[in-house]
Amino acid sequence: MSNEHVRNLFNAAEERRSVAFGVGRSAAGRGCIALSFACYTAWMMACCLGPAVAVPVPPGCLPLDAGAAAGLGSAAAVSVPAWAGPVLAMAVSSVVIAARFRRTRRVPSGSSQLVALASIMTLAAALHLTWALDRSLPEVADAVLYGAASALTGIGAALFRVEIDRAFGWVGTQQTLYQGMLGVVAGTGLVACLVFPTGGGAESLVILQAGAVALPFAAAALLRRVVRGFPRRRYYRYGADMPLPFPAKFVATSAVQGVAAGVLHAILFLLGASFAAVPALVIGQLIAVGLLFATLVFVRLDFNRFIYKVAFPFAAVGFLLLAAAPQVPWAGVTVLFAGFCYLDLVLWSLGACLMKNMGLPATWVASCPGAALFFGVLAGGAVTCVALGGHPREDAAMLAGFVACLLFACALFLSSGSNLKHGWGTVLPGEGGLEAGDLEGVVRFMATERAVTQRETEVMLLLAQGKSRRAICEALTVSPDTVKTHVRAVYRKLDVHSQQELVDRIVAERERLVDDAEEVALG
Repeated sequence: MSNEHVRNLFNAAEERRSVAFGVGRSAAGRGCIALSFACYTAWMMACCLGPAVAVPVPPGCLPLDAGAAAGLGSAAAVSVPAWAGPVLAMAVSSVVIAARFRRTRRVPSGSSQLVALASIMTLAAALHLTWALDRSLPEVADAVLYGAASALTGIGAALFRVEIDRAFGWVGTQQTLYQGMLGVVAGTGLVACLVFPTGGGAESLVILQAGAVALPFAAAALLRRVVRGFPRRRYYRYGADMPLPFPAKFVATSAVQGVAAGVLHAILFLLGASFAAVPALVIGQLIAVGLLFATLVFVRLDFNRFIYKVAFPFAAVGFLLLAAAPQVPWAGVTVLFAGFCYLDLVLWSLGACLMKNMGLPATWVASCPGAALFFGVLAGGAVTCVALGGHPREDAAMLAGFVACLLFACALFLSSGSNLKHGWGTVLPGEGGLEAGDLEGVVRFMATERAVTQRETEVMLLLAQGKSRRAICEALTVSPDTVKTHVRAVYRKLDVHSQQELVDRIVAERERLVDDAEEVALG
């Protein structure tokens, strides 16, 4: 790697200060998004925790010791975690939302939408709390109550995910990272305040679930306050008339993440440690925020490196720790929660990139990867329960080692080639120049739309600044033939035939973006 590339990998002193101060300004200016995100994540966690669920199965469909492992004493039923129902409902709801939007392109935008959504989420939390507190109901009534709570939780989570994504897409990738980090800190603080004072036992779980009843309306009110500052029609209709390319690599990435998360949560369930893992979750998420902040301050990474060369190996190391030291599983579990949170934040920012930079609608960007994530969790959990059978402690280490290898392999496979036809792999998550309409931001915006590579983008920027080809050779320390190849590629992808035509195209795009920014400022 050349010295120039090494220098470009690290932020300059002024860039480091800009990121550090940017987080503080983001908290002061748009903190309501972070608080709404915190309420949403805490609500979803509470609605996915609870006692095990006994699901009847036909005789002969279970391993001989599965019933004993589940503590049911009979092979006619299997014990599944409480999160299975809500996650299944989230997956199905996400598919329905995506399919309906693709067919109708309709987006609810009435003032009562968030109120109705908060009402669904509140009812889901109340039903889940009732079900968790009273397991003495007849089997049919218990199943109906759990099914209703799961269905409402899934619908509410999938729909609110779209609304959060819509806000993230409007503020851009940089603000999404900042608000996401702030939201994680606020959410972990909220969960800690509800759980830790009572010692972390069954009483703490009840308090967390009771608190979840009040969180949806708080989340909706905070988000509604944010939305009032945006141009209403454009905010809801943004991207609704655009073509809908299927984000295949984003979906595949979310599916792999879901499978890995499903394996972890299934292992915790089989070991009877789902709720006991809450402290590890809190610590892991705070570690993730600290590491992501440090990465943004000191290093310039594009999405391709962020996701496949940092986040995936991060999670793989957690599984390796779990495999290497099964007698002290909490070290590996904490690292895994940190890795998944780190990856979550980067993927939220990627979703904002697809919306802000590429014009895709929030409903599509939230629902397609969301469905893959939730189905992946179910698949990973099911495979884990079948693979471990009645011996979770003995076999968990071997499974964890296998998943670590799988994550490394997926990282290598998914990071190769271009990421989507839009080229999001070359975009830096921490950049927020588009809001200001600056030249570099506009060039990057156009480059992502036309699948222009990172090196071609550098050439494109220098051309936009009026540099000659000789000056570009000197600035990038490459040969004239290399510059000629890159210039031809840029002209072809942007459908222009000269440097002046390219400059005119970029100027027109910058004027449009400046008009958009002024419209947002005027509200």
